[in-house]
Amino acid sequence: MTSLLRARLSLRQKIVAILTLYVLGIGAMGIISYEDLRTMEDKLEFMRLGHVIANTILEVRRYEKNYLLYGLPEDLAEDRRYLAESFKTLDALTAEASDLRVSSQLDALRARLRDYRQALGDLAVSGGGQGGEAALKLREVGKGLTEAADAVVEFERGRIRALIRLLGAQLLLAVSVSVALGVALPLLMFRKIFKPLGIIRAATQDIAAGRFKEIQVVNTNDEIEQVMEAMNRMVAEIERRQDQLVQTKKLSSIGTLTAGVAHQLNNPLNNISTSSQIALDELETADPAFLRKLLANIHQETLRARDIVQGLLEFSRAREFSLRPVPLSELAGRTLRLVSSQGGSGVRLTSDVPDDLVIPADASRLQEALLNLLINGIQAVDGKGEVSLAARRDADAGQAVITVSDTGPGIPEEIRSRVFDPFYTTKEEGKGTGLGLSIVYGIVEKHAGKITVDSAPGKGAVFTIRLPLSEAGAGKMDGPA
Repeated sequence: MTSLLRARLSLRQKIVAILTLYVLGIGAMGIISYEDLRTMEDKLEFMRLGHVIANTILEVRRYEKNYLLYGLPEDLAEDRRYLAESFKTLDALTAEASDLRVSSQLDALRARLRDYRQALGDLAVSGGGQGGEAALKLREVGKGLTEAADAVVEFERGRIRALIRLLGAQLLLAVSVSVALGVALPLLMFRKIFKPLGIIRAATQDIAAGRFKEIQVVNTNDEIEQVMEAMNRMVAEIERRQDQLVQTKKLSSIGTLTAGVAHQLNNPLNNISTSSQIALDELETADPAFLRKLLANIHQETLRARDIVQGLLEFSRAREFSLRPVPLSELAGRTLRLVSSQGGSGVRLTSDVPDDLVIPADASRLQEALLNLLINGIQAVDGKGEVSLAARRDADAGQAVITVSDTGPGIPEEIRSRVFDPFYTTKEEGKGTGLGLSIVYGIVEKHAGKITVDSAPGKGAVFTIRLPLSEAGAGKMDGPA
């Protein structure tokens, strides 16, 4: 077996060799045990019939006693009826018996039944009574009949005990062989199969959690080595595609925000235009202080427009993932400004984020996550309701807890576990790609955080993000943002 495994076998051949050994060994033990169980089943049925005939004979002896005491014809009739049932049960026992060693006990029991039937007939002819010779003979034959029935039951009980001991020994042997194979073969195959598979499994778990890193390729000279090399290529490609997907979704969000941003820019531009017209009209006659006030207003509105455009540009810029200290209150303010015109006058946006709450994060990606959650909340309230962004510090857990809640219709329980799946959406066709919450999940996982959703139909939804407060939890920070 060792030389076989040392050969350059493919993974399929290695697995087939192991399975063949297991199947042959367990199959052989299974067949033997199955036959023993079939034998046990037959013997239990035989034992049941033995108890039936023993009980029937007890009834025969009971009515025999009543007949001897009272001489009633009814007792004699019942005695004969139970005797006939005993013969029928004995026929069934004989048909069920497959062991020749019990045949002598059955023949003896049949002979005793015949003798009892003859003695009962003699007693009936003599007219009954306890003191006659026929009554004494019936009692003696009845005693032998009872002993013969008990002998059949006891013989078969002994056979069952022996079979149980045999099954126990076989079970112990099967367990010992199975344990020996279960220990020896995995130890033998660990280096070639199980260890590499464990590495691949850990890598897939990391990928599912949003952590993309290459794995160490183990030299197994089979398909496992090829799979590990392919995994490394896949990890590199997934990481590249995920960055593209985040940027694509970000550009899609910019398209959603464009109308709102245009509306936000319209107000400062109108103020600038109005102030400029007044300044031009009053240029020759106006008081210098008044003109200075108009120019200050123009400057203020220009700064306001610049901040709006700068916020949009900052959000859309593609950057490498980098953890830096991020004040959550500033990030929340910038994000809320971007979505402030999305819901209309019927949607109320609120924020409750401490000014001193700073976490290590990639500001652009975290803003993308919050933006997606806020847009989802605004769409959920459908023009009328409240969307809230809040954050707090959980010192015991060493985490920042960020919540985005809405007063919308809520998420049904049957789809709640799928909201973070890629391309899963409940929106009408053309109104959603199903990528928003999936990207949010990936961004949070990349920050070594967790995101959960709590919702009930008619009671809105609350998305909770937990992010590490320290560098140890999220990774080394690169410097101030």
